Amino acid sequence: MSSSDSPAAPDSTPVQRGLSAAKRAVTGPNKPALIVSLLVSLFAALFVTSYSLAMSNPQPHDVPIGIVSDTVTAAQLQQGIENVEGASFVVDSYPSVEVAKEAIDQQEIYAALVTGSGKSADLYISSASGASIAKLIDADATELGQKVGASIRVTDLHPLSPSDPSGLVLFYLALAATIIGFVGAIQTRVNAAGLTLGGELLWDAGRAILVGLVITLTTGPIFGFETFPIVPVWGVLSCSVFVAGAVYSFWRVVIGGRWALVPTWALFILISNPSSGGAVAPQLLPPFYEFMGRWMPTGATVRALRDLTYFPDFPHAEPYLVLGGWLVAATGAFVIARSIKYGPGRIPAPAPDPKPEPVAAASAAPAS
Repeated sequence: MSSSDSPAAPDSTPVQRGLSAAKRAVTGPNKPALIVSLLVSLFAALFVTSYSLAMSNPQPHDVPIGIVSDTVTAAQLQQGIENVEGASFVVDSYPSVEVAKEAIDQQEIYAALVTGSGKSADLYISSASGASIAKLIDADATELGQKVGASIRVTDLHPLSPSDPSGLVLFYLALAATIIGFVGAIQTRVNAAGLTLGGELLWDAGRAILVGLVITLTTGPIFGFETFPIVPVWGVLSCSVFVAGAVYSFWRVVIGGRWALVPTWALFILISNPSSGGAVAPQLLPPFYEFMGRWMPTGATVRALRDLTYFPDFPHAEPYLVLGGWLVAATGAFVIARSIKYGPGRIPAPAPDPKPEPVAAASAAPAS
């Protein structure tokens, strides 16, 4: 039987054609492009979710405030202010105005109510400690005065800079240091791939120092958004830049440069930055973010910058210890991982993909 008499192959169904098209779409360079698109979409959703959970609906909880009074007890103030604000507060009594003001200076409390024998009272707040909480208490001062039977005068002991009425500049500084930290590390590894371990560390430190100086001068002396001591702020920001770069560099060695940005992004953008307390005071964040912000590098950077800018006479050691811990841990992890995998020298370039041999032309003509 001739070939023309053989039965024709049945036409493929739409489902089969669709499956074939899908297989072609995930072969060759299409496959990693698809994976990247799916991951980017997932992280976009996680980004929106994380920041919305942390900051879209701030709810005050366990906000510490103080009272100095012979006529109003801490329990009465707590009940009165919770009825006004609809939120939870923790009220402590202080023996004198000076002690209460010192507690505000130390950022142990956000406000203090001081009542006397007359019909007037003083409410001391600190916008620099948490602008959102200070505005919350200030807005309801009149109604709070009615609850305690006094006319309240509000005094801001630590007002924000006129150039930063919302108290966000320090958060933006920490955010810039974080993002530029790991983006700079990425670009250095891509464009200067032949560096030794010592060269990588040297350029990471030099880049961190330069970036820290530039954003410090830009925010301070050049545009005057904040007034702070240049050298200490420069040091804090440089440390933050270096930490973010070291974290990325560690992941680049451990899982490769193709996916190293994923865990770095998750750590800093999804967890560390929204939990920092820079945009919203810690007592307004959900418990998870409030806890994480205390131990994440961005939160430590924000607290150190706040101390240096608004509370220079009342520094706290904790943010420096946290930031220093991250610096030592991230750098040590990177150095150890790179030394084990590649040694201290240059990282060998990946071998080029083998090219297929060209098809050789026939050396002899077909026989006649």
